[in-house]
Formats: sequence, C-alpha cells, structure tokens
Amino acid sequence: MTSAPSPTTQPTADPAATALQAELPAAIADGQLRVHYQRLVEAGTHRVVGVEALVRWQHPERGLLGPGAFVPLAEGTPTMVALTTWVLQHASAQCAAWRLAGHDVGVAVNLSAALVQDPSLLDTVRGVIAAHGLDRGVLTLEVTETALLADPDGAAAVLAALRAAGARVSIDDFGTGYTSLTMLRQLEVDELKIDRTFVAAATQAPADAAIVRALVDLAHRLSMEVVAEGVEDARTAELVRGLGADVLQGFHFARPVPAEEVFTTVVRPPVDFPAQADGQVNGPVPAPRPADEAERVQLAHHVLGATAASLGLVRRTTALAARLLGTEFASFNVVTEEHVHLLAAHGHTFTRVPRDGTPCAWTVLGRDLLELDCADDERTAGGDIAASGVRHYTGAPVLDALGRVLGVLCAYDRRPFVVGDTEREQLRLLAGVLADHLEGVDAAGQLDRVHALLQTTAEVDRAEDEAGVVDVLTRRVHDLTRPDFTVLVGRRAVDGRWAVLGHHGDAPRAVEGVVYDERARSAVARALATHRPVWVPDVRTSSVVDGELARRWGAAAVLAVPVVTADGVRHVLSQCWRRPQPDLPAVLRDAADAAARFAAHALTARTVSPPDAAAGSAPAALPAPRSA
Repeated sequence: MTSAPSPTTQPTADPAATALQAELPAAIADGQLRVHYQRLVEAGTHRVVGVEALVRWQHPERGLLGPGAFVPLAEGTPTMVALTTWVLQHASAQCAAWRLAGHDVGVAVNLSAALVQDPSLLDTVRGVIAAHGLDRGVLTLEVTETALLADPDGAAAVLAALRAAGARVSIDDFGTGYTSLTMLRQLEVDELKIDRTFVAAATQAPADAAIVRALVDLAHRLSMEVVAEGVEDARTAELVRGLGADVLQGFHFARPVPAEEVFTTVVRPPVDFPAQADGQVNGPVPAPRPADEAERVQLAHHVLGATAASLGLVRRTTALAARLLGTEFASFNVVTEEHVHLLAAHGHTFTRVPRDGTPCAWTVLGRDLLELDCADDERTAGGDIAASGVRHYTGAPVLDALGRVLGVLCAYDRRPFVVGDTEREQLRLLAGVLADHLEGVDAAGQLDRVHALLQTTAEVDRAEDEAGVVDVLTRRVHDLTRPDFTVLVGRRAVDGRWAVLGHHGDAPRAVEGVVYDERARSAVARALATHRPVWVPDVRTSSVVDGELARRWGAAAVLAVPVVTADGVRHVLSQCWRRPQPDLPAVLRDAADAAARFAAHALTARTVSPPDAAAGSAPAALPAPRSA
C-alpha cells in the first residue's frame, strides 16, 4: 500500500481536514474505525498466503473514508500511536480467528515513520502476539524506506527487536526511496515489497521490467521474500511471476474488503498467455481464456437474452456513461466465445466484433476497471476497434453478487484523453446499477431515479440561461433523492452573501430568505468550504450542523450538494428530511453529485460561449468493422 506522507509533507490544512483531525481521537474510542483486508497470493499457484490490513473510517457524516483522508492528519501526533495500536490489535485478533478456522494465513500491518521511533512499539507488538497466540512470522510489520532514513542505526535496532519478538519485517514501496545497498545489507528484513510504479509499468517498459528483475535477484540473494504490489491484470501477474516474485498483491486478485468477505470469493488461477514468435507481435494479443471459461460463456449468453428484454433501460445507462466521462461513444458489451456483442450502443452502429483485439476481453479477464489506448496497446493494436479509429477506452466490469462478470460497461472515444478518479468511480457506480438491474434488484426505485438523470442532462442542454439550468437541477435532484423539501442557496445580488434563493417541495416558511454565515456550523457551509457533497443522516449527532438552525427548519437529515464551476461554488442544493435517515443509498448520493457536476459544466460553458451557440450535431457512426 502507499504509505502516508511523513510529517514534513503533510497536506496544507483546510477547515475540513482540521475538523477530521480533531474528530479522529474520539472516532477511535467510539468504534468508528474499520479494518479491510487485501489478499496476498503465492505467485505460482495464486493460493492465498496472507492479507494486508488497511484501516477505514466509517464517518457518521462523510461515510466510509479511505486512509488517505485521515492517516496523514494523524502523522506526527499522539493519535498516530493510538491508531496503529488499534489496527494491530484488531488485525491480530482477526488473523487468529482465521487460523483457528483453518486458514493458514498471516497478516501485514503498516508502521508509519513516527511509530518506528516510538518507545512503546515493541511492547505493543509483543502484547498483541502473546494475547492472540500468533506463531512466529504470522504478523508482518511493513515499514517504508523513508521511515528508515531519519535514524538508520536506530531503525535497524528496532527492526531487529521486532523480529526477535516474533514479527516479520517488510520494507514497503521499495524502489521509491533512497536506501543504500550498504544499509539494506545491515538491516534484518524478511521481505521486500516492490513499489507498484515499477510493477504496473513492467509489461510496457523493458527498463521497468529490468528493474523488477534486478530487485528480485537482489532480495533473494539477501534471503528476502519478494512481494510485487499493484498487480492489476493477468498479464502483469504472469510477467512478475516470470521475473521471480514470490507473492503478488493487487486488484487483479482482490480489492480490500471487510473480514467476512476475504475468503468468500475464489481466487483466479494462473492463465497461460500465447507465445509470440521471436518476441514479435503480428496482431493483437489474444486474451487468454480463464479457467472458468465454459461457465462464463454460458452466463454471457444468458445475459444477452436478459438484456434484450430491457434494452431501453440499458440504453439510458450507456448514454449516461458517455455523458459522465465526456466520451463520444459508450456501450454495454457482452463477451462470448469468439465475439464481443455491443449492446445499447451510444454514438455508433457497431453490434458485434471479434473477441481478439477488443479491450473488453481483457477487462473480463482482469475483473476490474481497465483503461488503455487501443492504437498503442499490444492487446488491441491491429484489432477491429483500433482500426475503426477508437483510441481511448475505459471499461468497468459488471459483476454479480458472486463476483461473476455479466458484461462490461464501456466508454470510448476517437481521441486520447485522461479520465479522472471521480469519473472512474461514476462508471463503476453505473456498472453496479446495471448489475443490480440484471439480477432483478430495484430497491425503492433507485434504478429509475438514476436513469431519470438523462432527462436532466437533456433539459439542462435546452435551458436558455443560468436560471433555467438551476431550476432544472433543483427539480430533478429533488425528484431523485425525494427529500421533504429542497432549498436553493446562492449569492444575493444586493450584498454577495450566501442566502436561500428558492425552494422546492414542502418547505416551511422559516427557510425563506435565510442568510448563511460561511463560518457557521451547517451542511451548506461545509459544502462551500470543501466543494464536496455533505451527507448528515441525523443532525442530532452531527458535529457539522447547528442543531438549533435544523430545528427551526424542521430538518433532521440533510444532503448538501454544491454546484462547482471553474470559478468556484455557484450554488448549493440543501435537501432536507424531517426525520433522521438510516442512510441514503450511495447510488442516489453519487447520482445527485453527478447531476450537479453536469449542471456546473453547462454553466461554465455558458460563461465562455454565446448562450445561443449551436448545441452541436449528433456523433457520427464509426466505420463498419472489417469483419462480422
């Protein structure tokens, strides 16, 4: 895993970060932290040999936060010791339970640079090993290169003491720091984890592959085991196995999941890749057939039939995918024995192409989101998709509850471009929506409400001015999330202060004309400060919302969604429920945010373009494929 930055590289504080930093000690004490685990597999057999413990924070207002949102805030403070101690205790207890149940696995926990120097660390490690009866070498402690540089001699003594206490020691993210060979020789280390930047690039860059091989050889000569992290697809897994790595870790095998899900899905066995004569690629590299190919193909044909019965809904989903990512084309693709069937195509007329040479076949194999340049990547260069002029491809697998691939939701374009993290998550969200639909899940009409966003984008396109865009957004987001009332907040023309400009639904008179203090405790103020949606399921337990203001409004739960243009926040939609909400499904929250972002793009475009500019012509169909 990528470790938290050192205390000297902490991000600049902002109000949201300061609030999280202040809340973290209480969150540890209140049981708001969670541990997710990512599997580590043996390179030759893909047998699970261990897991890495990764902390999460189930924040009462912001939902599940990854470590990047709060671990850097704890660095250099006493909270870091409490945080790591908590993770060590819970991960060790869980590992002991797994071993008692017959799973022969170890667990790895990250140590920050500050913890390596903390005098209580050794006693803590001895305590958790003894308390849970862990055998020697079951607990692995991962230390980054940077943690060793401040005091090399002191760090070497600490690592030796930890090994004597019964823990294994691993150097994490190796290759990105400045550890000298002399220092490496002097350290008592059991494992080297090669940084993901080298692993991910190894299939494309011979220099990176050479670095991986050299690091593996070096580690083995020093009697260390080698873990390759960042293995995202089957081809990378096969390459680094061939370069000598002992253990593999990455999204190709598993994402970090709660403890109860670690052993519920089957790890995919290794695949055999076709050899190329003399190392030359004479066409696209055929995607290997996974071990469960017969079962997968049978399921694919079933999906073809199921999708045909509801093609209209799938068309709306692919159109939304193209809108969200800003691509010219999109489709829901099903991979059968020899072909890829392009269903609900948006922007082109393809219906079927050969399986080899399509990125979808590789997405199915990797079972994770895939991005590539079809013209430059050896897996697709020379295939029908590349020959048709497509360059950029982003595909997200549509997975059922058992982790089986039902199809691939794809967005692609004739021009190369970069897709942001938000857009990738939105595509994954839509893939999840499609999976729910194909499995017959439609709780509380979520699917219909998400697909109604397409009407929102069409109405926004037709709106003549800013007032029209904001009116469409307010009405459509209100219909999407179905609060008791929604208020529109914007700057008043008279004094530039943030105030309620309008409302929708059954709003009380008390909301009319309310003026906001940007420094006060409210969901709107938080959204203005962070430029992110703020979800408060119960204002009574919230540190974000002033309870008195909420009571005057009669609001017990709030979702504040900012409309952030290139110039900053333009408006905020504050959606209010009169009763606390157990939760608002993430698919609806994300969809509301997507609608606000689309409206923001429209407002930005109106700022730089004449309001009566032509909307543009429909995307042209791609040329017909060379073969059917």
